[in-house]
Amino acid sequence: SAFKPFVYLTALESGYTPDSIANDEPVAVDGWAPKNHTGTYRGAVTLRDSFAQSINTVAVKLADEVGRGNVISTARRLGIRSELHDRPSLALGTAEVTPLELVAAYVPFANGGEGITPHIIARVRNGDGKLLYEYKGAGLARVVDESYVAEMNDMMNATMVSGTGRQAALPDQIAGGKTGTSQNSRDAWFVGYTAHYVGGVWVGNDDGSKMRNVTGGTLPARLWHDIMTYAHDGKQPLSLPGTHSPWLEQDASRIW
Repeated sequence: SAFKPFVYLTALESGYTPDSIANDEPVAVDGWAPKNHTGTYRGAVTLRDSFAQSINTVAVKLADEVGRGNVISTARRLGIRSELHDRPSLALGTAEVTPLELVAAYVPFANGGEGITPHIIARVRNGDGKLLYEYKGAGLARVVDESYVAEMNDMMNATMVSGTGRQAALPDQIAGGKTGTSQNSRDAWFVGYTAHYVGGVWVGNDDGSKMRNVTGGTLPARLWHDIMTYAHDGKQPLSLPGTHSPWLEQDASRIW
């Protein structure tokens, strides 16, 4: 489900809004019938709530309505380079991607819409301070319009305030993110960000065996919370791009 932001961003760019209403109900696409993690259905929900609660049926229907080819194009635009299939289950993240490219593809939500090229070393100097190497690569320029960044940050923040990512919420920073869990808890993800940093956590077994009830909203979310709490020590709270938060200093956990 950590792939779902590309589905919802495509939907926003196709005319939907976070307040658009969708029906969480049994659905079948090309003979495949996805189920929700809870095994239940909630009926009419906003896209914001369906994203925050990681409702599978809505994501699959959205991808079918806006076109899975367009979802793939959105993921490519944000930096996903791994092979992506065109089956209905794409909406639920069944195409494998690496942690590095997935985290990099979330960066535009954190920085206002600019794509980036991940790199490890920015510059190297010798003992005398002489510059021996400096990374010269360019970013991907603007990949998401600012208005859609704002709407995505609305939904990503809702995930951490009232949705599946509550255990990742930071006490003093506005944050957004998304959980992800594969079948039988073989993989669990949490990818999230503030206006300062973007980070991702993957948990799983080396041999691909299933874990004991580990979901993206449990251990990965708690690990992300602890790491980011340390990383943000002394950092001034900032609003996410596209949001206006006059209450920021008083309550950094609310939806704007």
